[in-house]
Amino acid sequence: MRKLMRNNLMAFIVISLLIHVCVWTGLQFTSESHLENKTEKIEFVVLDQSHTKKLMQIVEQSEKPLNDEIPEEAKFLGAHNQRVVKETKAQNVGDFRNTAGKGGDNTPSQASAPKPKSAKTKLAKGTLPTLSDLRPSFDPQVSREINPTRGAGSPASQTNDHLKDTKSSLETLLNTREFVYYTYYQRIRTQIRQFWEPSIRGKVKKIFAQGRSIASEKDHITRVIIILNQNGGLMRVQVVGESGLKDLDDAAVEAFRAAEPFPNPPKGIVEADGTIKINWDFILEASLDDTSRTQRYARNP
Repeated sequence: MRKLMRNNLMAFIVISLLIHVCVWTGLQFTSESHLENKTEKIEFVVLDQSHTKKLMQIVEQSEKPLNDEIPEEAKFLGAHNQRVVKETKAQNVGDFRNTAGKGGDNTPSQASAPKPKSAKTKLAKGTLPTLSDLRPSFDPQVSREINPTRGAGSPASQTNDHLKDTKSSLETLLNTREFVYYTYYQRIRTQIRQFWEPSIRGKVKKIFAQGRSIASEKDHITRVIIILNQNGGLMRVQVVGESGLKDLDDAAVEAFRAAEPFPNPPKGIVEADGTIKINWDFILEASLDDTSRTQRYARNP
């Protein structure tokens, strides 16, 4: 019976990666003397959660935006500026993909969508119409542009972003503001995921194998700050918020150690002391499936 309960609980665990991205100023670290030392020693230091700040979430988008309009209010940062009437998210979970096409009820430009073609000829007064004249002037190509649908066998849209308050639909359409360093942080995220996700899955299995449990009614959040040198090499990892399970906190730190270096950082994020400070959140989320999600957060400069 106990084994069955553990298996059921495992089905509720979704591995979610939230990455906070921000260059902080005036951040007080524990033991500043280590920063003055130019060694490449990696440290694991626990800080108070009061050092963290609320940031904007970075989300994945299609390569081409629906438009280049800046929304008045946006909760998200992305690769592009984009404004939509109604925000939606893909129903399926997985690496980002939008295949439902552009347009539909979510784009602000929908009012300017092509209209059906009018009749080619106008009947003279008193002339009876033929069957050809009565045939609807319907252009299937225009219909596909207005209401795009996936063809048979096409993959469904999906996203790894954690969008709890967004309605599910055929694709992910969000109000976003362009984040100038999006590409660099996306690259870091990709490197980290390949180490962190297998590690956290292994640690979760180990926890259950040892007879321990993970509370499934709440998310477990590990907040860390990483310090890179100007070349993208990892200098230091600090935990600013513990998840309540040391195994999960260790997995976050180990992921950065395994994934570094992160070369070619933008000069704009290098601070005066030659370091780069980035905040990341790792979340083990309670859910009804076992697919990993990925989220990132940042402050728009």
